[in-house]
Amino acid sequence: MTKKNNTQYICQECGENHSRWLGKCSCGAWNSIIEFKESKTVTQRTPSSKKHQGYSKQDAKVESLSKVSDTNLTRFDSGSSEFNRVLGGGIVEASVILVAGDPGAGKSTLLIKTCSVLSKIGKALYTSGEESKNQVRDRGIRLQLDINDIDIMNSGDVELICDVAVADGYKFLIIDSIQTAFVSSLSNAPGGITQVKESAAILNRLAKEHGITVILVCHVSKSGDMAGPKVLEHIGDTMCKIECELDSKFRTLRASKNRFGDTTEVGTFAMTATGMKDVLNPSAIFLEKGGLESSGNMAYASNDGGRTLLINIQSLVTKSYGEVPVRGGVGFDYKRMSMLLAIIRNRMNVNIGGNDIYVNVVSGVNLTKDVGADLPLVLAMISSQNDSVLPSNAIAFGEIGLSGEIRPVPSGEERVKEAIRNDFKTIILPKRNYNPRLETEGVTIIPLSSVSELHTIFDVKKIN
Repeated sequence: MTKKNNTQYICQECGENHSRWLGKCSCGAWNSIIEFKESKTVTQRTPSSKKHQGYSKQDAKVESLSKVSDTNLTRFDSGSSEFNRVLGGGIVEASVILVAGDPGAGKSTLLIKTCSVLSKIGKALYTSGEESKNQVRDRGIRLQLDINDIDIMNSGDVELICDVAVADGYKFLIIDSIQTAFVSSLSNAPGGITQVKESAAILNRLAKEHGITVILVCHVSKSGDMAGPKVLEHIGDTMCKIECELDSKFRTLRASKNRFGDTTEVGTFAMTATGMKDVLNPSAIFLEKGGLESSGNMAYASNDGGRTLLINIQSLVTKSYGEVPVRGGVGFDYKRMSMLLAIIRNRMNVNIGGNDIYVNVVSGVNLTKDVGADLPLVLAMISSQNDSVLPSNAIAFGEIGLSGEIRPVPSGEERVKEAIRNDFKTIILPKRNYNPRLETEGVTIIPLSSVSELHTIFDVKKIN
């Protein structure tokens, strides 16, 4: 008698298995658990005695780890220095790379350019299950790319794609997207947990067995995480995500997983009419020095994922004519701003909380979770209230605690060096981030341990 399909319940947000339907998953998501019947497929068949293999397609032979053949990784230039940075120095041969992002973030734009560059190294196949061949061609022409060596295929059938890739000797394969891929032997619709898992497993075996580099475009869920089962993230060698703000043309690319490099690197791009352009010096864009000559402006040395960015923080403090003072912020958490106002009122005797206060982070950078911006924001707010202009060559960073202490932040030395490279002459930082070796001729470094010491810096006046 034929064995019935196994009925399972899986969370669409985290991929956790459950024995029955539940309203809430252990990950905290509500109404995310769905029922599905899992069929036997290629990756689920009982292995024969001759083949006991996992996703890596390696045999089960026991070897001494020290005697395993030493083969250097072969890396290919993606055509983007920022993409190479995030990947750890370039695209590794026979690796599986996941690139995720919100709709319109620039996933397809970045990868069609990458495919154009890789097609000069070896045969490259671009498969699209979302767009027609004409749409992909028009994008390549609009981005002014050389598309003569790019082959395109409109199909989501993973088994057919693999057969074509092997038969025609392709070296690079881009799947746009894994949510439109499917295994024809499964009855589930494309995008479902089973289809995504099985499709990714087959493509991973293709990469390891035949040395084909595979890049998968991935959708994201409403929570911002990669859509699909959690096993998808485990199968991939590198997992990147493109992030963007609604009011910014700039994009950041960061890796949350990388088997061939560091995950602290961050790539910065500018979305233009001709595609994603590398931003080699993000500080030159995010730091508008022309606006630092007015009151309420302060430069901040941010460190995002191991890369230092110099950003301009603006504040406007004005008299309130309403019953409740207004708090407005773009790129900053207004609740944390209210906390900082309470701290300086009690620890500095500076009371500006009765005013309308607005905060803006230039170029749409999001600092809502960056506590290192506390110190420059306080300086900007006091500067605006006093209508005093802070030196344009001054920069600050540091977290402020409830007791008024200025706490250290990660990568303090890197922040100081980046500020010096950009001609800042006065650097205000937490005392515990200070090191004598940071002293540089012509640069004044001011270490602080408490907000009460701010009165001695720029002649900050007490406001009652």
